[in-house]
Amino acid sequence: MAKPTTRQEFSEYCLRKLGKPVLNINVASEQVEDRIDEALETYREKHYDATEEQWVHYSLTQDDIDNGYITVPDDVLSVIEILPVGLGNSGFASKDMFSYQYQIMAGEMQSWQPFDSLDYFMKMTSIDEIRMLTDAEPRFRYVRHQSKVKIYNTYETFVGQSIAMRIFKIVPDADIWNDKWLKEYGTALIKRQWAENVSKFENIQLLGGVTINGERLMQEALQEIEQLEETLELTYQEPVGFIFG
Repeated sequence: MAKPTTRQEFSEYCLRKLGKPVLNINVASEQVEDRIDEALETYREKHYDATEEQWVHYSLTQDDIDNGYITVPDDVLSVIEILPVGLGNSGFASKDMFSYQYQIMAGEMQSWQPFDSLDYFMKMTSIDEIRMLTDAEPRFRYVRHQSKVKIYNTYETFVGQSIAMRIFKIVPDADIWNDKWLKEYGTALIKRQWAENVSKFENIQLLGGVTINGERLMQEALQEIEQLEETLELTYQEPVGFIFG
């Protein structure tokens, strides 16, 4: 079985699955491209294999400070968390001897008794809860269609200041064309387009005497799309969580 590795091979795979070249698939090449784009959009937004989680490092520039936002690459689907790095005693990433993490750790290890990890965890959790109420982590808003991250910071910003962002980045197209769900979904969308085209006429007779029933073709396509979207939601979609931003 052919494994598509490019957009063109993916397009040809879907058309062959619908019957090409035995049947004349009455769909324009522009319509095929539109349906592939539609399939990709759904795949990238909902399928867990379409994105990868990454922590990225970024240093603020004067333009970032003047503009009031950070411009991120187009392949960033979402920004989940932002943490400042290297802000000294007041920063969330501080781990030096004057930080509360170091002092609590030192207090736990002053004696020769075994380290009480549960006690350390409970203390750190308590401090984190207080910090969230009194000195919240940076609030932000990510506008994907503009590729902008607006940070409503609670600390002083300066040129060269480092931040860490936890993002979900879109997997390159070259790695997804052979995905089983995407191939089936793309084919179903093109099939629906085919049905929409031929449904304008009653019982189209193609070359070779084959008759296409547009209404039946549409029903089959809609049923396949519904089943695939249900499978995507139940099997391939990440569980819904709480995202603060």
